[in-house]
Amino acid sequence: MKTRIFTHWQTSLLGILLLIVAITLLFLKIITLGEFTAFFPTILGLLYVRDTVFKITPRR
Repeated sequence: MKTRIFTHWQTSLLGILLLIVAITLLFLKIITLGEFTAFFPTILGLLYVRDTVFKITPRR
């Protein structure tokens, strides 16, 4: 897990930023716990995915 987070730092940083925003919105009561729970798998997915999601490979 540590290797995945530090090697693919772009998606990990995006996931951490989204987590901070979601927690902030939850504490400000802009979103409910149900909405946070629905969004949480996306955040976890960004922590585990590789950075190749952002790289577009041209078709030949």
